[in-house]
Amino acid sequence: MSKKEGVSVEGIVAHRDKQPYIKLFKNSDPIAQMSVAQARNFAHDILTMCARTEADAMIHRFFAAQDLPAEAGAVLMLEFRNFRLELDREEVERTIHTPSGDPKPQ
Repeated sequence: MSKKEGVSVEGIVAHRDKQPYIKLFKNSDPIAQMSVAQARNFAHDILTMCARTEADAMIHRFFAAQDLPAEAGAVLMLEFRNFRLELDREEVERTIHTPSGDPKPQ
């Protein structure tokens, strides 16, 4: 593998168990290996954080552009984060079912 700058991703099939895995690298150094399910969850978390961080930045920019107190923006952002955390805590059942109709285990 050539020297790469930044973070990169590679898919592999392990010789030992013939299962697919995702490997993460920083530059050319491996930093993590995870199952496909773990990688999908990680990717979802990255996308979620991108959207949330954009929203936080928008709040900062809005309060700065309106010449409103930065402290008020910080309070709004904290309330927004608490609201999202409350929504994140909701437990839901899986919607993927096996051919028998039973929910797949998590």
